[in-house]
Amino acid sequence: MISAQCIIPLGMEEGKIPDNAITASSSYEMKSVGPQNARIRQEKNGGAWCPKAQISSDIREYLEVDLTNNHLITWTETQGRFGNGQGQEYAETFFLEYWRDLKWYQYKTMKGDKVLRGNSNTYLVEKQKLDLPFVASRVRFVPYSQHPRTVCMRVEIYGCVWEQQITKYSAPKGETFGPNGCNVEDSSYDGIKNGNRMVDGLGQLTDGVYGEEPSTIASSFTNWVGWSNLNPVELTFEFYEVRGFENCTIHAAHIPSRNIEVFSTAYVWFSFDGKQYHQTSEKLEVNEDVKSTTRSVSISLQSRIGRFVKIELVPKAKWLLVSEVTFDSVPASRNLSDESLEQFYRACHKDNETELSDTEDSHSSYNKTIFELNTNLTPDAFPVSNSQTYIGLVSGVLTVTALLLTCTIFLMKQRGRNKVALLQKHTALLCRSPTHGITINMKDIKMPPPVIINGLSQSKLSLKSKILSVDSHSLRNDDTLGSEYEKCSVYERTYKLYSKENLGYEPHTHKSDRVSSCKSEYSDFTSDSCCDDKIVDRLVLTPFPIKRLCHTSSRTNHQIYEGYYAATDILTINNRERQSCSNLFTSLQIEDAVHPSHVSDSCNLHHVSRHRLKILDKLGEGNFGLVHLCEAKGIHSPDSNTIRNKQVVIVRSLWRGVTDSLRKHFMNDMYSLAKIRDVNIARVIALVEEEPFGAVFEYGELGDIPSFIRTHEKSSDDVPLSYGCLLNFVTQIASGMKYLESLNIPHRDLAARNCVVSKNMTIKVSDHAMYCSKYDQEYYIDDCYARVPLRWMAWEAILLRKQTCRSDVWSYAITVWEILMNCAEVPYADLTSEQVLENFSRWYHCGPTDKNQPRILPQPVPCSRDLYHMMTKCWSKRADDRPTFEEIYLFLKRLSFD
Repeated sequence: MISAQCIIPLGMEEGKIPDNAITASSSYEMKSVGPQNARIRQEKNGGAWCPKAQISSDIREYLEVDLTNNHLITWTETQGRFGNGQGQEYAETFFLEYWRDLKWYQYKTMKGDKVLRGNSNTYLVEKQKLDLPFVASRVRFVPYSQHPRTVCMRVEIYGCVWEQQITKYSAPKGETFGPNGCNVEDSSYDGIKNGNRMVDGLGQLTDGVYGEEPSTIASSFTNWVGWSNLNPVELTFEFYEVRGFENCTIHAAHIPSRNIEVFSTAYVWFSFDGKQYHQTSEKLEVNEDVKSTTRSVSISLQSRIGRFVKIELVPKAKWLLVSEVTFDSVPASRNLSDESLEQFYRACHKDNETELSDTEDSHSSYNKTIFELNTNLTPDAFPVSNSQTYIGLVSGVLTVTALLLTCTIFLMKQRGRNKVALLQKHTALLCRSPTHGITINMKDIKMPPPVIINGLSQSKLSLKSKILSVDSHSLRNDDTLGSEYEKCSVYERTYKLYSKENLGYEPHTHKSDRVSSCKSEYSDFTSDSCCDDKIVDRLVLTPFPIKRLCHTSSRTNHQIYEGYYAATDILTINNRERQSCSNLFTSLQIEDAVHPSHVSDSCNLHHVSRHRLKILDKLGEGNFGLVHLCEAKGIHSPDSNTIRNKQVVIVRSLWRGVTDSLRKHFMNDMYSLAKIRDVNIARVIALVEEEPFGAVFEYGELGDIPSFIRTHEKSSDDVPLSYGCLLNFVTQIASGMKYLESLNIPHRDLAARNCVVSKNMTIKVSDHAMYCSKYDQEYYIDDCYARVPLRWMAWEAILLRKQTCRSDVWSYAITVWEILMNCAEVPYADLTSEQVLENFSRWYHCGPTDKNQPRILPQPVPCSRDLYHMMTKCWSKRADDRPTFEEIYLFLKRLSFD
């Protein structure tokens, strides 16, 4: 049973939902059958939304409706295209997807079915009752057919505004075999089922549906969630903001003859951060006089304040069945001071000390006393121990602290040993036959059998130039070259960063001649050294299967589908273990940045209206919103410090109707990025403060470096760019990274795709590629569908999660290799994904004298010896052995003059 107020149309038919809130993956013809025509019972233009492609099991199209704010969705309606009698298209079946809290979910019925019944003709409306309502701010209708079929859709959504403001809850898993054999699991829970507990989701306890009379239960599926172990049931609810709570109502079943009874006691605790809960709880003892088979138990919460609410229910009989938990709450005062929060935590701390000092008395008081709320928490509200008790308490706390530190150190050492053992154990698995469905947990550094995502290791490339093969072991064993570089290397003459001692050479070498010719219209950047005869190494690589990966310039279909259609996860990084420095809006780690004195803390960012931005192309999506390539008219140019008539920019926009906290976070990050002011860094130009909110970034008129190189080759009959031109590119990149290094800002996604080219051949380091769908194949996708640039990252950034400016130095050398190869292939193109991870494991545990040395990238043909040895120094195992970007930049400037 659900309230009638929550079964009302949300406005597709009546027009309350505007046209710009209705979008689609594609349309056969935008004006006549675009998404704005998908209004049920309306005959506008072509009469419905029709996707461009025929639908089949392999083709995915969707219609998306943006509701701006979270709504409880209870029903849907679908209709085909009547078209005044001319239409013949309708969808027989479809999926539902919904968006909440930066993540897409796929709807399934109580029986677990994902495919919903659609229409059987073009004119009748089919209404679908959702037996498991869900909370969402956006809804997608995804037509489905096992065989190719032309479809068109008109839709309506029923529901109501979500007023509970619960973002997620956690609870013990329900029983699959409940009273009368019925299933009392939380069937609609869309979070993570971690062992015996469900976390980070919403489900039946908050869906607004009250369970039917338990005596009438005949189906194997119900709206009740039940537990039977007679242990206290702990439910934790997290809200979007700090709120004041007046009441909590729990709808429970009560049939004593079937061992189903209402809980005997309920305890309620409150917290601001979900970690520290105030020991003072609200308690309710349920009386025995319960006559009906269901009961809504109300708990008075006395205006308690918090963002997390923990409820403990003490069962009275074998079965405890709950169908709904609701809260009567209002937003807390906006001026909730830091002092009030401090008093709260001090009170929590003092409660903890009291509990430590006398555990038995505290436990007895906890179970027998009904605490009263004190809304003005101060330290005086709690008893103060005498001096002797205080000394003993402090001594006990210090002793416990020392024991905890000892245990922590022991566990850290033990975990380090386990990591090495796991690496050695799982490395042997990497070259076996593929087994789909296995993931890699970077916490344990487990390495699965080969799994390939998005065809990453299957594309092949006929290289236009030959590559010299070399690995780090053979490089370290080259005594002749080591002596020669000690004497005459430009790199050595500049900084003495390369030496025979620190790389451990031993006598062993093979040599062959290579000749490279120079020819390019960019004569200003040519270098004489690139035309000379060279003596270079030729050594056989570690035998891996040859599988080439090539850069692709064509736009690929989005295969991840934001949450449901990824074939297999390669890299699993748990949410709780993900680095705290990561954020939604940029790959740059700006939290720990140290701005020099010449950079002002206040940054005067210009504001721009959306009518000045003309969309040229949609580049992709991030979790925060959309990324577009736009033409900006009449906005400020940071290079010339003037107003330019037209310039190409990138605009990152938030989704419509985002929360105030997310918008504030976005603005804070943009202001932080605006402080980065260097000619070789793509800067923030302006903010868009109209809905949807966004930021305008610099972009190069000639595109990113891979696109620029491909365009140049096509326009000049496959004549590559000169070595001098490429050297100029990498020098400018080093200059931009030198500036970021001075601010202590790791980039974390440095690659050629993130370097854009302006008309005057200026290179600007950007961070937009992570959100561009055309580069999806160059990223791994973790369990949260975040993109990980694995092939460009330093080994410690993957295995140890240490992402620093020295990790960027490693990525910079990969980028240099990529550019010198004319961006014809991705790094380690002949290795599968798992072999790249195996190579990282070699970096982790092999020593300088081990035979099984890790692979490094080979020397490109146009690359000089000095430049390549600089690159190998960037790939040193120890981060401290790598040069800084300032050293790299000065070396490259010296190299360009020689």
